[in-house]
Amino acid sequence: MVGQEMQEKIISLFEGYEGDVKFNEPMAPYTSLKIGGPAEAMVFPESIEAVAALVKRIAGGVPIFVLGAGSNLLVQEGGVEGVVIHLGNLSQGILTGESTFYAEAGLSFPRLSTVVEKQGLSGLEFATGIPGTVGGAIAMNAGIPKEETASVLKEITLVGPGGEIATLPREAIFFSYRTAILPQGSIIVSAEFRLQKAPVREIREKRFDLLKRRRETQPLSYPSAGSIFKNPFSALHQGEGRVRVGFSAGALITEVGLKGHQIGGAQISERHGNFIINLGGATAADVMGLIQLAQKRVLLEKGISLEPEIKIIGRGENNPLHPTC
Repeated sequence: MVGQEMQEKIISLFEGYEGDVKFNEPMAPYTSLKIGGPAEAMVFPESIEAVAALVKRIAGGVPIFVLGAGSNLLVQEGGVEGVVIHLGNLSQGILTGESTFYAEAGLSFPRLSTVVEKQGLSGLEFATGIPGTVGGAIAMNAGIPKEETASVLKEITLVGPGGEIATLPREAIFFSYRTAILPQGSIIVSAEFRLQKAPVREIREKRFDLLKRRRETQPLSYPSAGSIFKNPFSALHQGEGRVRVGFSAGALITEVGLKGHQIGGAQISERHGNFIINLGGATAADVMGLIQLAQKRVLLEKGISLEPEIKIIGRGENNPLHPTC
């Protein structure tokens, strides 16, 4: 189902719908890169129960994409087919125990780090420098070296593809580097975190140190999607075993001479090789051109494949996930 037929189906789905829905809504204002064509429909549910009801209404032949802060996301100019569910209204957080904290999926991840700090809870200091929402951080197991979201999760609540609401313990979910394997078609709507009590002053100092490093090393003055590529790993034989060795995607891109390289309005940042910034007027095609160039150059010169960390969605050319040379 494509084109006019899909649009008519989507419009009919929302006949009598009392919530906030926008048709042919440009995606650019909702992404940190400030790039993207229109969503056929964008809906803004007010609660977890509203998300469940919305999924039940939509179920059956219409694609759904879930949007939080729009970081780590590139939307192509052709726009997004189906319904985009924007979780920005799900932004509540509450202390649930001496060292546990509940947060809805649309709550800003950096904001969560400041909220739990005031409660004297440590474990989410790393979130202060990670743009995005709680739901997005869980879905991609966001983190920094030696710290990641999965390590502080107690449980998550999901809305299933039929609109059912279920809570799963962290142990029931497989996490790996920048990856969470969740039940197919499910939407993260909230989570509970297991943290540790600590002096507020110590928590604040760690957060400020991380923020300082971020300001010193990342191009925060321009729109970006954060890290473009995952840091690649390689398994090396040592004795009778294998040792997993990590590489910095930013360092690899710098070493092949691409820092500062520009296509249209997009540029590989001169400050950090793993950031692509929007200098003004950049298109998704500009960004994808830089992604492909970095993949090809690093593969040719270093023999290492770079896998995008950002999610690439929308109508357009094939996503450059696997370079060829």
